[in-house]
Amino acid sequence: MTKHGRVNGQLIRISPQVSGPISGISVMNNAEIRRGQALLSIEKQPFELAAESARLTLQRALKAFKVDAESVALAKASEVTARVKWAKARQHTERNALLARRGVIDQASLDASQLALISAQTALAESSTALEELHEALGPKAAKNLALNVAMTELNQALLNLSYTDIRAPAAGVVTNITVSAGDYANIGHPLLTYLNTDHLWLTAMVKERSLVYIDKGTLVKIVFEAYPGEIYHGEVTSIGWGTSGNGSLKIDSTTGLFDSPTEIQYPQRFPVNVRFFDIPEDVTLRYGGLATVSFYPRESEFGEVLLDFWTWLWSYISYV
Repeated sequence: MTKHGRVNGQLIRISPQVSGPISGISVMNNAEIRRGQALLSIEKQPFELAAESARLTLQRALKAFKVDAESVALAKASEVTARVKWAKARQHTERNALLARRGVIDQASLDASQLALISAQTALAESSTALEELHEALGPKAAKNLALNVAMTELNQALLNLSYTDIRAPAAGVVTNITVSAGDYANIGHPLLTYLNTDHLWLTAMVKERSLVYIDKGTLVKIVFEAYPGEIYHGEVTSIGWGTSGNGSLKIDSTTGLFDSPTEIQYPQRFPVNVRFFDIPEDVTLRYGGLATVSFYPRESEFGEVLLDFWTWLWSYISYV
């Protein structure tokens, strides 16, 4: 049994990929959001001008070829849009795959994101094929034309930068820690807000090292949340961490290069054990970082587990205090 349990989940610090003044914020702090919902936007005009300049440069480069310059620019814009959608679908699928391995989401949710990824891949392939056909229509000289290749690259980057001015939610959940407002300047890589995936939460319990030998994937647990005293919920272990840090952690002497031998009192190390929930009712609201007490049932001793049942029940009422 451990009192060192916390509600865990996906937490993403959302940062812009381009810099510029924030033109608008579309959500309130701690608001619930859906996947793809607009969160905030960066002033578009400089990026629109850059994209238009790149289009004009491409048109000049295409004058030597008998082809509609506008159709090439539109095909390139379509290919960039499809590539951005594919990249976002891939990130969403990778996040869901990680949650599925932890036992947090079911196979149906993972399958849905994988189907969306396949659809995005198909759209990207179609747009790329259309663009390649236009390139082939230009003839073999186009591939060696430096001005044309530079113009295509500049348009590609300008369109990408323009797409980055709209920051959207990576998945359904909530946004919090919004510390900016319209007019503030957004810098590349500097977090503007925090996204929490509240639909797929799990529990991380810090368990003493000497107890890990009795715990395996699938070990049943009972949970008492600090926010819901008097109630007992159920779950199972999905994974056990391979590392930890804290008292007695490995430290190297910078002078000798040897490991330091700790001289202070040695407290037991604790390792993270991840747990998925079984029976969380819809009216129960769990919050990221919420505290919980976890009892483990490894089927080692019937008498011991009867005592643990009693202590868990007692603790559920002690937690009212």
